[in-house]
Amino acid sequence: MISGERWQVVVHNDDHNVFAVVHHLMRKVCGASDAVAREKTTEVHRGGRAVVGEYGSRDEAETIALDLIRFGLRTSFGKV
Repeated sequence: MISGERWQVVVHNDDHNVFAVVHHLMRKVCGASDAVAREKTTEVHRGGRAVVGEYGSRDEAETIALDLIRFGLRTSFGKV
């Protein structure tokens, strides 16, 4: 890992998951508070995508993104 390198996880809107499911996964997988999870879920719903986390390693970002994918969300991750 390069010192200072940052990776972000993005959740993308889809036609399958309802607000409550996305909100729940933001809390459980991303560790977001209720308020932050609601804000990020609203951002996904209205804007089509939201950065739901920023991490110091590719492995950590990839793990979060894959966990969200396993639960059915559309996600991506990449360098900030």
